[in-house]
Amino acid sequence: MSFSSFELLDQSKPILVFGRDGQVGKALQVCLKDLQVPVVFLGRSDCDLSNASVIRDMLNRYQPQVIINAAAYTAVDKAETEQELAFAINAKATAVMAHYIANVAQGIFVHYSTDYVFADTKKTAYLEEDITGPVEKLSTYGQSKLAGEQAIEEAFNLAQDSGHTSYKDKFSRYFILRTSWVYGDGGNFIRTMLRLAGERDQLKVVADQIGVPSSAQWLAEVGIQLAGSRVESGIYHAVPDGETSWHGLAVFAIETAAQAGEGVEVKSENILAIPATDYPLPAKRPYNSRLNNQKLKRALSEMAFTGSYPHWQEQVEAYVKEYVTASLKS
Repeated sequence: MSFSSFELLDQSKPILVFGRDGQVGKALQVCLKDLQVPVVFLGRSDCDLSNASVIRDMLNRYQPQVIINAAAYTAVDKAETEQELAFAINAKATAVMAHYIANVAQGIFVHYSTDYVFADTKKTAYLEEDITGPVEKLSTYGQSKLAGEQAIEEAFNLAQDSGHTSYKDKFSRYFILRTSWVYGDGGNFIRTMLRLAGERDQLKVVADQIGVPSSAQWLAEVGIQLAGSRVESGIYHAVPDGETSWHGLAVFAIETAAQAGEGVEVKSENILAIPATDYPLPAKRPYNSRLNNQKLKRALSEMAFTGSYPHWQEQVEAYVKEYVTASLKS
């Protein structure tokens, strides 16, 4: 995939990536390593996202023209007792970044969000324009991520209303990419299931929560492709085609691993489907995490995006086989 359109940017201003050490952040490092534009990756040790003044200092230091925010407070259950920290990172930090880049000429902001901003108000896939919440039915994590989305829209609207010079150019934009069930280089559901499948002869997995597994590598590619494009600002639902349950994902991943030669103790028939009520957790999880991806498909069709749009199964299969191969070698 080529990101040559970034060469049109002011090369004295770097692309600034927050969330270097997360799954999407690691994937972004792979995608951007050969870019002919300077890129700066920041992790927790570089920038305390709970401290707005530290973030401002970093922004003033690097003066980016493009910000990609792959950082987030993602400890969904822990957020219920660390609400202030969750909002500081997911909402207030995002607001600081957005206010900065909204007032940069031809500024571009890419921000990764979540299906947790919806609270089971539909039984079909959510559209970008569907009403979020209601807030009182969201987990703290969902509330904080929704507040981050709202902060971005507010910042760009304020900059536009003020008549700032950046908005004399129609290409000053933001992209909020909502996604679900992310997996990549790091701890995630798929790796947990593969580990447990090698240790146990029976597993119980929730079967009444439905969503779309999404590859961190693919999400990184999509975010960069949108940032270097001419498509309009806004929210985009970034998920592959298809849908499944946690149980369906576990069965598919474990069967793929078994076929690839990984030592698997559990048989498919012993991966038992259970309701979410049998596995209570502190934070609310949406039963319906389906996200309609047609807007994203249309946007990608307007640019030089090579390759067919992926299905979640082909991406998970490739991920599991690569992971198993690496495990067997080690």
